Amino acid sequence: MWFLFSHRRRLAAQIQRLKKRVEELTTKADLLQDRLSQLESEVRSGLTVNPELQTFFESQTGRNISISTTSITVIGTVLAAGVDAVEIRENTGDIVIIPYNNISVAQ
Repeated sequence: MWFLFSHRRRLAAQIQRLKKRVEELTTKADLLQDRLSQLESEVRSGLTVNPELQTFFESQTGRNISISTTSITVIGTVLAAGVDAVEIRENTGDIVIIPYNNISVAQ
């Protein structure tokens, strides 16, 4: 009889551990689903979120900078940094919005 009670207690403990693991995996799966949805949205729009570039351009706000894309180099003052693009005022006064996925070099 003691054997059955002990075995039952071990099974109950194992079930609790498995329930906790299922909860952890469900949370991770939900986070991954959210990230997948975000990436799918970026792919559809052609605009990608780039936190590193956003942070860099935020630190450069108000400063002159040179940004090169595959087709042009823009020199001007950083006005704003968004989640997917940077806004620059060229020396001519023109305002240019450059998506992060078009930037090859920024200095």
